[in-house]
Amino acid sequence: MRRNVQSLLGALLLLTVPGPHVTACAGEPASAPTPVLSARALDLPALAALALADDPAVAADARRRLRAAGPAGLTAFLAAHTPATAPAQAQAADQDGLLARMIRLSSGTGADLRVQTALDEICGQKDCAAARLYWYTDLELAKDAARASGKPIVSLRLLGDLTDELSCANSRFFRALLYPDPAVAALLREQFILHWQSERPAPKITIDYGDGRSVVTTITGNSVHYVLDATGRPIDALPGLIQPKVFVDGLLRAAALARATAGLTGEPLAEVMRRHHGDRVSALARAWDDELTAIGQSPRRQPAPIAVAVGKAPRAGQAAPIAASKMAIEAPMLGSLGEPVEQLSDAELWDRLAARHERDVAFSGPSLAMLEQQQWRSGSREQDAADLAQAIASLRRAVALDTLRNEFELHRQIHQRLLVGGGTEDLAALNAWIYGSLFLTPRSDPWLGLAAPTIYSGLPGGGRRTESRI
Repeated sequence: MRRNVQSLLGALLLLTVPGPHVTACAGEPASAPTPVLSARALDLPALAALALADDPAVAADARRRLRAAGPAGLTAFLAAHTPATAPAQAQAADQDGLLARMIRLSSGTGADLRVQTALDEICGQKDCAAARLYWYTDLELAKDAARASGKPIVSLRLLGDLTDELSCANSRFFRALLYPDPAVAALLREQFILHWQSERPAPKITIDYGDGRSVVTTITGNSVHYVLDATGRPIDALPGLIQPKVFVDGLLRAAALARATAGLTGEPLAEVMRRHHGDRVSALARAWDDELTAIGQSPRRQPAPIAVAVGKAPRAGQAAPIAASKMAIEAPMLGSLGEPVEQLSDAELWDRLAARHERDVAFSGPSLAMLEQQQWRSGSREQDAADLAQAIASLRRAVALDTLRNEFELHRQIHQRLLVGGGTEDLAALNAWIYGSLFLTPRSDPWLGLAAPTIYSGLPGGGRRTESRI
């Protein structure tokens, strides 16, 4: 590989572009210019080979150019480095072998780690190896690509950056459980243009043991996948974490709606939007009655969302139960801050429904590989196996609960709002409403519900500080 890269450098770089001019002091040699890629357009396969060059400047420039080339740049990189990033779809029948390969890719050799680091940069997503999806971070570029391809846009809104390991918990679950799923990855790659945008930084919490050990994680926050047409008009929004099959079904319905509304404005657009979202509200109402009947309950209204006192900022403990999967991570941390976690209304009912659907939640081979690689290890193989099995079972139950609540509570309200809007909904307004009213994390609260003025902690300002950042 090194010889091939050096040959490419000799054949393609040719031009050496000096950096800023520096005058040497008397008696000192002038600094050698830094070699970078020629300004000429190089073919993508050559750039893909150079993306792992030994020269850091050459490799970085090649990766930037591959990223700028869009999905074609990612395809070129994967073609050049297939052995280290074997598609999950091609290995789906060999789950054990796939598991071993994915673990080696995530944790093993320096060469594999170099490939993974480069791949994450080109994709615009942390942990990209399992899904191999290209994400735009500029909505206007995503809209250009949508217009050129005739595809709608999936626009993820999250706390933090999708490129960071410590983005919000839900986005980490997306990277581990949704995007690596072969059906999800294929659908996103083939039928959508992908885009992500940070809603605000993800709050992080650190427990320092004082001896070099620490626990670092994120706390609070939620994520949503918007489906937009090529103009950026919202078609639908899928809130929070849902199991892969339900995610696929929601995306397929939204894609069909995007095709049905393409080019429509005014009353024709409003008619199609009202019919679609009205049908979804009715379908969810019927499904809710069916769920209750299946567990021996009489039909009744769907549970009301968590109520927040008028004029009060929502507490983080009120927002936490909205997402069961991440609440399992955050509840102990919230407790350490003196923030009580709100009890889920109708908790027994939701638990019975989740138990009924737990067996429906299936994690793909790539997802299971990522879970195993990332899971805490005690050093005992038997204990680690038992702990992982319990973690997966608990996660499956939490995802079942999240799927039910996100669909029956949050997505239902989104359908109702888009039904009333009739195609006139503005993305910024819809996003502000979802984060403020559904996720209970309004932008007007800079502390995301973690300021606790009614709780005394023995620390100035309750331990809350504001530092100026340049």
